[in-house]
Amino acid sequence: MYPRMRSGSPSMICGFLILLFCGLASAQEHPRSGTADIPFDFYVSGTKMPAGQYTLEIVAPTYVTLRSVDGKSQQQLYFLQTAVPGKNIPSKIIFNLRDGKYYFSEVWSWMGKAQLTSFTPRSTDQMKDVPLKPVEKEVAKPAGSL
Repeated sequence: MYPRMRSGSPSMICGFLILLFCGLASAQEHPRSGTADIPFDFYVSGTKMPAGQYTLEIVAPTYVTLRSVDGKSQQQLYFLQTAVPGKNIPSKIIFNLRDGKYYFSEVWSWMGKAQLTSFTPRSTDQMKDVPLKPVEKEVAKPAGSL
């Protein structure tokens, strides 16, 4: 007869907690948002966006919110991952120049490379990249501290 295992044994619970904390630690290593100073007007899904400073916030690996710093413009962006995460990938936004207009096309970050689903690049497009600067989360200070 086989020995009976107790459900929820201490070693299983310990192993689960180690995996959980390792996952949380690695998830916190990378920023979830970034800023970009876009020096030209551009289009996202048919909507013209003015030149200026923007924040990209990663909601999920294929879903991002693009918001102007002044809060006047905002777009929800859906992506298709085109390259897996790698080491030392420069964080940037790729725009395609077509018929004198810039179109938001791709995002490169620690999560890999991703193509905007509402835009199809053409071989005749010229590409322009804008650096994406990571924004670190601010840690809240306890009340009364300096």
